[in-house]
Amino acid sequence: MKQFECFWGDGYRDASNKSILAYHDEDFFNEDRGYEENWIERIKALEIDEVFNLNCAMTGEHWVRRIV
Repeated sequence: MKQFECFWGDGYRDASNKSILAYHDEDFFNEDRGYEENWIERIKALEIDEVFNLNCAMTGEHWVRRIV
């Protein structure tokens, strides 16, 4: 199964004002979490080590990198 490293920075910080780094499989990315269909398709098409940068598309700093 594909695995992704997800980073959320400015606009998405946690309660202690730290950036968030988390790991998710491809089922995590869906419209209920605010991902548009074309973003989901692009994320699922990533090759290992490729990054999809959502900084301009969303309201804060966010990128997704495929790791497996």
